[in-house]
Amino acid sequence: MTTTLNLNAGEYNDFLRCLTNLKGEVCNDVDIRNGFLRQRSNDKTSVFEIDMTPILPGINIAISDIKRKMDLLNTFAGQDVTLEIVDGDPGHFVFTDAFSSLKFISPYLDYIDNKYMEEDELDKIFVMNDEDLILEYDLTSMITERIKIITKTFNTDAIQVDFKGETACVRAATQARDQFAKFIDGVVTNVILENCSALLSTIPFSIDHDTDVEFKMFKDPNQDISLNKFETKLGDINMKILTRSAIVKDEE
Repeated sequence: MTTTLNLNAGEYNDFLRCLTNLKGEVCNDVDIRNGFLRQRSNDKTSVFEIDMTPILPGINIAISDIKRKMDLLNTFAGQDVTLEIVDGDPGHFVFTDAFSSLKFISPYLDYIDNKYMEEDELDKIFVMNDEDLILEYDLTSMITERIKIITKTFNTDAIQVDFKGETACVRAATQARDQFAKFIDGVVTNVILENCSALLSTIPFSIDHDTDVEFKMFKDPNQDISLNKFETKLGDINMKILTRSAIVKDEE
């Protein structure tokens, strides 16, 4: 069976932007089923759920070694591109513009690192109820860009949310504790948490996005764990990232 999809230059650009959010140390591979990408990051701290159906309706495609292939796919940026997916053992897929084509053999799904997750599996891991909401805050592009640049310069892969009664702040520090940054302060919380904090992966704060990132933290009712949800859009594409963090008491 062969599936063919035509992407205009804008749609192909959004496709590249989505993959760029995953490349590098975030994910080794990409596994898209029926237009949805739902998979864990390499370090298992984050789960991505990206609804790519506006540009890849019904498409099933897996791309291994995404970091290396991004340089190749970026050569077609700014062009209308046709994607042809041919099933087989193994199958293959081809990107073609008005001038050139790129053909890749489809990887065996058993051997990719970042496997597709079913929605019901995700719902079992992250049970988030409104009555357990700790806080919510809309992160602008200015704030997320600061977090991205500063944490990269600090060489840290985590930021800290400090709880002080009815408010919280988001900050970061170098491992040597010689440089510090406070990104936002005075965030009003729905519950009172005294002198405790949670470490969150920087991945959700560092993605490319077009709208504010809606950041919500929920308390697991059975243990000192926060369930963290980040939602935003890239073009017409809805993106969600979910993480879990331990809530620990501050040292005296």
